[in-house]
Amino acid sequence: MKTICLIVGSPRKNKSSNFLIDKAIEGIREVSADFKLNKIQIIDYSITPCNGCDACLRPPNDCPLTENDDIKKIEELILNTDALLIAAPNYFGSVSSQIKTFIDRSRPWKMKNYLLKDVIFAPLAATGLRNGGEGVIADLINFALIHGMIVVGNAIGSPVLEGNIPITSLQKHKLKEFIGKDEEDELGGKIAKDLGKRVAELLKKFEK
Repeated sequence: MKTICLIVGSPRKNKSSNFLIDKAIEGIREVSADFKLNKIQIIDYSITPCNGCDACLRPPNDCPLTENDDIKKIEELILNTDALLIAAPNYFGSVSSQIKTFIDRSRPWKMKNYLLKDVIFAPLAATGLRNGGEGVIADLINFALIHGMIVVGNAIGSPVLEGNIPITSLQKHKLKEFIGKDEEDELGGKIAKDLGKRVAELLKKFEK
């Protein structure tokens, strides 16, 4: 059974990043119910910031900070996955501090000879203003490339009307109004759902 890990990279649960991940899950389930899905709320885990000790550069390439935090719990899910999707909010042009800490602490996985090599990776971003989120996507793609993952974007739906990467916004398309409490970003949700489908379809293709 193929496994897909999905990380909600926001300190706020049930908000825009979670919306994107749930839409991606809908897309995955439309392809097949056979995937094992591990949804991670990053805020549920205590991850100590990297202090630059460089212990992970020397055999056995372990991080001494793992003795006192939850990175091993995440590692058990991440290192056994076939695909990884991360949705992160835009905080001043970059990812949330929780995701940045996660990225920094992932360094031992690279130093142990690319433990995430060839995992399919898809980035998603949540931002307040419509013209934002690009910095988040760049950070996430850079993280994936450093680990040797395979980065994919959406290639389902209209190549003109839909984007390749889901970026949901609180700002409506006319830019003068914002999404209400009970409203959803329909376009961002559709792209996220289609991206979930794309990831699932690729995993199915690779099984053959």
